[in-house]
Amino acid sequence: MTESQRVEKLEPPHGKVSIIVDTDAACEVDDQFAIAYAVRAAEAGELVLEGLHASLSSGEDTAEKLERNYQEILTVLDHLHSPEYKAKTFRGCPQKLTEAPAAMSDAVKNLIEVANDEAREGPLYVVAIGGGTNIATAMMLAPEIKEKIVLVWLAGNSLHWNSTMEWNLHMDTAASEYIFNSGVPMVLMPAWNVIVEMRTTIFELEHYLKDKNDICDYLLKIVHDFHDKHKIEGVVWSKTIGDIAGIAYVLHPGSFETRLVTTPVFGYYWGSNPQRPLMRICDSVKRDPVFMDLFSKISKN
Repeated sequence: MTESQRVEKLEPPHGKVSIIVDTDAACEVDDQFAIAYAVRAAEAGELVLEGLHASLSSGEDTAEKLERNYQEILTVLDHLHSPEYKAKTFRGCPQKLTEAPAAMSDAVKNLIEVANDEAREGPLYVVAIGGGTNIATAMMLAPEIKEKIVLVWLAGNSLHWNSTMEWNLHMDTAASEYIFNSGVPMVLMPAWNVIVEMRTTIFELEHYLKDKNDICDYLLKIVHDFHDKHKIEGVVWSKTIGDIAGIAYVLHPGSFETRLVTTPVFGYYWGSNPQRPLMRICDSVKRDPVFMDLFSKISKN
């Protein structure tokens, strides 16, 4: 891929694009919002949802956590009453690349097949809202897909931040290092200090979601449960629902301020090398229109 071809793929998406969502769905509560957002957007004809891929979570018992993430995707689909997407839901790699060599999984197989589909117009957008294991594995096993996808990854921190330490980026450091060295067209959505601004409150969620439908009730419940577990008495509380940003970018890129930069060198701190390929990075997001679109889509019956 030439640099001009890469830059062309990194232009903000327009029209109806095809996406795969790669998610550690049971890790917290924002993945569930992103899944619901993607499914409802697909049902509205605004995008083509080619897969929901369960990815690993950090820590031990990764295979068990992978299964929980897979089952949580199915649970969200049940509450959406959208069973047709269960056939597009796949388990990802059960081990990190830091622990085992690249190996095929159902999610990796689907990613490779969809990316190589010559009938599709334009690139496949892979919206990764978890670690990079599935994506890196797919590119290792089928290097040709690097030229056929755009990776939209919620990972790491802004380039000026004091470290790169962030859940998704450091969940599988071997996968992250491979991705940043691969040359794949990438849109990086850093946690600090961009995606962390995608905050909401229980009061806002109750206003827009309460008693609207099954999925709204479920999403409100898991946020209530999270709040009850983590709240601190006397402290004002809000919750980042950052994972919806990846879906919002492919739907409404105008809500994001982005720019082309040289792909940094992955490590505990971002390194620089002007000879590396370009990527796109998000510097800020217009939070209000993103949440309004989310609430509008998922609250419909």
